[in-house]
Amino acid sequence: MPSSPPVSAPLPAWRRLYGTYPPAFWVVWVGTLINRIGEFVVPLLGFYLSAERGLSLGQVGLILSAMGIGRFVSEPLGGALSDRFGTAVTMRLSLAGGGLMLLLLAQARSFGSLFAGVLAFALFQSLYKPAVSSAVAGLTQGEQRTRAYNLLYWAVNVGASVAPVLGGWLAGFSFRLVFWLDAAAMFIYALLLTLRFPNRRPERRLGGPGQAGRRGLLPRDRLLWQFCLATLLYSLTYQGYKLLALVFAQAGYSPAQYGQVVAVNGVLVVLLGLPLGHLIARDNHPRWQPIGAALLGLGFLGHAFATTLPAHMLAVVVWTVGEIVAYSISKTVVSELGRPEQRGRYIGLVGSMSGLAGLLAPLLGAALLERAGAAPMWYVLSGLGFASAGLYVLLESRIQARRAAVTALEAAATT
Repeated sequence: MPSSPPVSAPLPAWRRLYGTYPPAFWVVWVGTLINRIGEFVVPLLGFYLSAERGLSLGQVGLILSAMGIGRFVSEPLGGALSDRFGTAVTMRLSLAGGGLMLLLLAQARSFGSLFAGVLAFALFQSLYKPAVSSAVAGLTQGEQRTRAYNLLYWAVNVGASVAPVLGGWLAGFSFRLVFWLDAAAMFIYALLLTLRFPNRRPERRLGGPGQAGRRGLLPRDRLLWQFCLATLLYSLTYQGYKLLALVFAQAGYSPAQYGQVVAVNGVLVVLLGLPLGHLIARDNHPRWQPIGAALLGLGFLGHAFATTLPAHMLAVVVWTVGEIVAYSISKTVVSELGRPEQRGRYIGLVGSMSGLAGLLAPLLGAALLERAGAAPMWYVLSGLGFASAGLYVLLESRIQARRAAVTALEAAATT
């Protein structure tokens, strides 16, 4: 009697997950995790400037604003460099340059040199964001692309949860050590990209969506700029989390209580980021973006009525779910608004709206808080979130049509 063929054992879950994406994606994922776990300086920068360098609150605020300025200026440039020279070249430039700026920043002492150092670091660091998003888009398609962005988002947030705690512990030994190790993480990631990540530039093709804005740093594309406006409104609301510390201080809460409330955001993103993101990836529809923006607005509105710590925690839960929902589809949508050879510029321009919001939201929020109080401030910020949701809804059909055209162009390029 002939023997039956052997039954192969099922692959472990991690092997199946690894095989779902190209090896180059996992190079980026591992590098992102290393870099984010080692991102010690940014979370501790305000403390370092005030406690170690003895700067006034006004001086610290000006230096911290340089991070927003750098992102606003540099993200469009990073996108253009990715389209012109390739994503790997741009990411390596960002990481190596950013690491070098951290080493120099560790030596800065005067207000002027600290401001210049933080600005230079932000300019280099922000080149990376559109480059990595463009790289992931070039490696994936459709639902796989949305899942890949969510895996990267999860790695970023795991790092963001670990880095402040680890960095705070290291700062107890030496703040200079914090700068050195952060720079080392950036150099390691740059080396990993040099050894294991291919550099590709999208091939230029004639015809297709967005051809009018093919050349130049600022594409002439009405849909893109309307989407940028919606993103700016969304980001102005999201940046409201930076004002929560001021509101808590006014209300008499302790720093420990503030930390407990903010920790809810990090825990939920780590726990819910992947399952919610993968659920949204099955549908892969832009309708999730206005849903996320509306939840974000609703969550910050909740802070206006919160009078207890649990009520504030509940508000954080609502806007964190909104953050996860919106982010789970936003990167995919942006990557499919422009032709493959202009993708970096599109991603960079949309990303620069977050940098602009990082500058404007603290100024707007602080002015409202001082003149009108906490509740009116939350009303205005949440209203911007609802306005963002409404604009995303109005753009939905045109976004879908554009995505379909770009997807067809990508499919034609691979045949």
